[in-house]
Amino acid sequence: MNSINIFYALALVLFSFMLGMTIAYYDAVILRDPPIHYAIESRCLNYTNKDCYTKSDVELIVFGKVLQNQIDCENCDEID
Repeated sequence: MNSINIFYALALVLFSFMLGMTIAYYDAVILRDPPIHYAIESRCLNYTNKDCYTKSDVELIVFGKVLQNQIDCENCDEID
């Protein structure tokens, strides 16, 4: 084998490896369903006001702390 054939063989091996890694990443990260805790956090952030739990109670249950980026009050409808 001369040097050009070795170069082509190495280029083919490198291309095959990179293609395999790209397909594995796509399958592992992009095609998979999101983890369950994403759904729980999404439900918490979209939680409607109900009598059984306040918004801060739900945030404490899901996140372990009260989020500071949202107003937490009893009469939020009056503020709007």
